[in-house]
Amino acid sequence: MATGGHILVNALNAHGVRRVYAVAGESYLPVLDGFLDFPEIDVVTCRQESGVTFMAETYGLMHGEPGIAMVTRGPGACNASIGVHTAMQSSAPMIMFIGLINTADRDKEAFQEFDVKMMFGSISKWATTIDKAERISEYVARAYHVATSGRPGPVVLGLPEDILFPDFAPQSVKTIPRSRIAPQASDLKAVQNMMAEASRPLVIAGGSGWSDEDCANLTSFAKRNHLPVATAFRRQDLFDHNDSNYVGELGTGPNPALVEQVKQADVILALGTRLNEITTQEYTLFQPDQKIIHVFPSAEEFGKAVTPDLTVQSHIGPAVNALAGSVRLDGRKWAGWRDGLRALYQDWTAIDKALDRKWKGADMTLIFEHLREVLPSNAIITTDAGNFSGWAQRFLRYGRPGRLFAPVSGAMGYAVPSAVGASMEATDRVVLGLCGDGGFMMSSQELATAMHHGAKPVIMVCNNSMFGTIRMHQNKHYPGRVSATGLTNPDFVALAKSYGAFSARVEKAEDFPHIWTEALNSNRLAVIEVQMDPAQITTRS
Repeated sequence: MATGGHILVNALNAHGVRRVYAVAGESYLPVLDGFLDFPEIDVVTCRQESGVTFMAETYGLMHGEPGIAMVTRGPGACNASIGVHTAMQSSAPMIMFIGLINTADRDKEAFQEFDVKMMFGSISKWATTIDKAERISEYVARAYHVATSGRPGPVVLGLPEDILFPDFAPQSVKTIPRSRIAPQASDLKAVQNMMAEASRPLVIAGGSGWSDEDCANLTSFAKRNHLPVATAFRRQDLFDHNDSNYVGELGTGPNPALVEQVKQADVILALGTRLNEITTQEYTLFQPDQKIIHVFPSAEEFGKAVTPDLTVQSHIGPAVNALAGSVRLDGRKWAGWRDGLRALYQDWTAIDKALDRKWKGADMTLIFEHLREVLPSNAIITTDAGNFSGWAQRFLRYGRPGRLFAPVSGAMGYAVPSAVGASMEATDRVVLGLCGDGGFMMSSQELATAMHHGAKPVIMVCNNSMFGTIRMHQNKHYPGRVSATGLTNPDFVALAKSYGAFSARVEKAEDFPHIWTEALNSNRLAVIEVQMDPAQITTRS
C-alpha cells in the first residue's frame, strides 16, 4: 500500500521527471513526502508561485518535455496562473498539480476552495480534477500526452486531499507513445508548386518545439533556395542572425522597413508560428493578394488569425526535414529580393559609435553593442516584457545553440525566474536575464531560489524608475498627462548583496564592460543595475 501522493510521484518518475518546481503547501504533503523516496527527482523550492510556473515554462521550452509545477490551492493557484497563461501563449509543455480541499467539502466555499476547470479552462489545454485515486497514473499519462501533442501547452490537474493522504493499492504506470505528424508527399508537392510561382517569397519561422537539428534543416532549406527568413515574435533564436538569409524579426517595435516589405511579399511560408497578434502587427500585416502557406501541428490553428491558401498539418521537425530534403526552387530569380531585405536588417541593427547621445545615464545602445560582441554563441537570454527589451530584440544576435526565452504573453516578472531555471539546467553556459525595474520587483524574490540551489545567472536591471512601456503610450496618446507610471525603487545593488549575490551599478556605458567581466568572473549569481535616462525610452530615442 502507498499514499496517493506516493503513487503520483511514482508515476512522475516513470515518465522521466528529474526536476519539479514547487512552493510547498499542506494540501499536498503526501506528494512532498513521496519525493523523499525518489532522490533522483530534484525539488526546486521557489519563493512565489509565479516563479514556479515561469521556471516550469522555461524548462518545457528548453527540453520539449513538460515542466512540472506543484502549488497549493486558492492563493497558490492564483499566483501560479500567470505562468500557465504564459505557457499557453508560448506553446510550452507544462503540467501543474494543485493540492485541493477534500471532495466531500466541495461547493461549501471551504477554505481556499476554487473550481479548477472554471479558473484554468480558458488558459490551458486541459484542466480537470482527479476524483479517484485509482486513476492517478492514468491521468498523469494523459496529461503528458495532452501537454506534448499537437500544439504543446499547459495541463492543470487538481489533487483533492482524499486521493493523496489515504493508502491505496500500488498502480502500474503506462506511458502513451508519442506520434509525430509528418507532411504528405502531396503537401510537399503543393508547397513546391506554390513557391515556384513566387517572385518575392518570405519564410516566417516561429512557435515552439524546434530542436537544434530542426533549426539546421531550416537553414539548409533557406540557403539552398535563397529564401529570406524572418522570425516571429520572441522566436529570434530559430535562425542565425549572422546568416545572409536572415532578414529580421516581427515583434514589438520591428524594423518599419521590414514590415513594409513583408506586405510586398507574394508568397509567405509560415513555419510553426501561430501568426499571433504581435507577429501579424495586430492582424494588419498580410494583404489580400498574398498567398499564405501555413505549416502547423494542430489543425485548430488554421484560419484562427489568418486564412491560409495552403495548410500543412505537421510537427515542425518532420516538416523542415522534408522541405530541406525534397523542395528545390530556382531561387536565383528572387536572390536580389532576399539581399535587399538583408540589407534592411543590417541597416536597422547598425550602431553608430560616433553619435553623441548625451544621455543622463548609461547609454543602452552602447551597452547592448558590447553584449553583442562578447556574448558566447551558446548564451541563454531571458527577457521580461517592457520597452527595455527593444534593445535585446533589435541589437542582439541569436541563433542556435544560443537560446532566447521571453514571454509571448507579455508577462512582466518573467526574466528572473526564467533565468534562474535556465541556469540550473545549463550550468556551463552564460545565462543573462534582462528586466526593467518594474518587472524585477515582481519576481526578485527568486534570487533567493538561485542562491539556495546554486544557480548563477547574470540579472541586468534596466532602471528608469517608471513603467516605461506604459509611459511611452501615455506620452503618445495623452501628452503631458503622466499617471500611475512613476516608481520608487529600493537600492538594487544593496538588495542583491543582501542575498549574497555579486552586484554593481552602471551609471556610464563605458563602465559596463569591466563590470560585466567582474560579474562573470564572480562565478555566482550576479545583479547589474543599469541607470537609464528616462528619456531614452525606446531604441529610436
